[in-house]
Amino acid sequence: MSSLYVLAFEGFLALLLVIAIAYCIRLDGRLKALRSGNMRMLEAAKELQNSVLHAENAVTALRRSADAAGKELQGKIDEARAMTAAAATAQQYLREDQPPSRDAVRPVDFSLRRRSVL
Repeated sequence: MSSLYVLAFEGFLALLLVIAIAYCIRLDGRLKALRSGNMRMLEAAKELQNSVLHAENAVTALRRSADAAGKELQGKIDEARAMTAAAATAQQYLREDQPPSRDAVRPVDFSLRRRSVL
């Protein structure tokens, strides 16, 4: 009778051992999936970091380009002002007997107003 209890107890221990082995296999699979997901998250973070760096470089290049275009445009505006002033002066010299009317030579505001986009 005691051998029957020992045999039943050993069978119960064997069943618990099988359950523990199955749980360890399941846990190992989940840990592998977690490590794999962690690696994918690190790869995604690196890719995002590279994208942010490229975007910052693009914004810097756009700012430089906008500044250069603004300077060029301001130069053209200054040139147009000078030409307008020269034309008004020439017109005044041609018609010395008549002073230029206010409507004929109206000052035009060519000032460049800058607005920040960012």
